[in-house]
Amino acid sequence: MKTKFTALFLAFFTIVALTFTSCSDAADTDNASGASVLGASDKLVVIEAQSTGGSLEEAMRSLQESGLLTYDGSESEYGFYLTSVNGYTADESQNEYWAVYTTLGEYEGAEYSNSEYGTYDYNGKTCASASYGISGLVMVEGEIYVLTVESY
Repeated sequence: MKTKFTALFLAFFTIVALTFTSCSDAADTDNASGASVLGASDKLVVIEAQSTGGSLEEAMRSLQESGLLTYDGSESEYGFYLTSVNGYTADESQNEYWAVYTTLGEYEGAEYSNSEYGTYDYNGKTCASASYGISGLVMVEGEIYVLTVESY
């Protein structure tokens, strides 16, 4: 009898512990960054906004703190200048730079992208060239943000 009770208690405790751990991990990922990484390679990172608010730079900072991506750059009078993502540094001698594309068009009276300056297709969605850098580009739930290396 005591063995059955102990086995049932341990099974119940394990289920409860796993349930709380799973819920906690999911909440931390979604709430901490407000974004998720949909895909990544050497010269490409695709981010989806899980909530509305803040900038792409703030979301990237949270994703970096969570260990989901890395990035580097410097502040300028125009905002944050992105030079490296996930260990790949754009090679200025080859005229490379990190371009930003998004599915976010007009939002609250501002135009956040312009397809006249280029587009990037990702999983059937067309992203237009961002009109703002990562520090000025707002995060809007469900929108896609593509960082990719390009040359001029």
